[in-house]
Amino acid sequence: MFKSAWKIALLGVIAVILVLFYLGLGNNPRVIPSPLVGKMAQPFDAEPVDGTQRVRLEDYRGTWLVVNFWGSWCVSCISEHRDLMQLAAIARERGDFSIVGIDFRDTREGARTFMKRHGNPGYHHAFDPKQKIAIDWGVYGAPESFIVTPDGKIALKHTGPIYPGWFEKVLLPRIEGRETGEKGAAPS
Repeated sequence: MFKSAWKIALLGVIAVILVLFYLGLGNNPRVIPSPLVGKMAQPFDAEPVDGTQRVRLEDYRGTWLVVNFWGSWCVSCISEHRDLMQLAAIARERGDFSIVGIDFRDTREGARTFMKRHGNPGYHHAFDPKQKIAIDWGVYGAPESFIVTPDGKIALKHTGPIYPGWFEKVLLPRIEGRETGEKGAAPS
């Protein structure tokens, strides 16, 4: 009798594991929900990577903003950088959104070397070596990007590198007021 009860319990545990596995198949592991979406973005006022002017969130009020968290130590940031360079060119051409980089958990020299090697995209980069801004924004790793509305609310958190077509698929619909269901994951 003990053996049969044990077998039934084991089958029950296996059934629960299979159900949980099945339910998890529909989830995208790259999407990390943020409780900050829909809330006001945490203000920041930081030293720049390049030593020019301070980088402040309030300077971008009134325009759509992409805030990209990165580091020279981040392998995915290297692959994303080419797409950020293209996004920066689109921003300059259109003029209806801006980009700010937040270099976190890094050294100033590491960031400068990264941009010298991979290209400077031409937008401001805040220096956040102690991760204060990253922590305030709920960043888990790099790269992560946030879309901030002109009135300063976080509209989306995107975990992982942006990708070719990200502007058209994710940012442009928000700028034009026709939001998409994209939750921040790369296309499959």
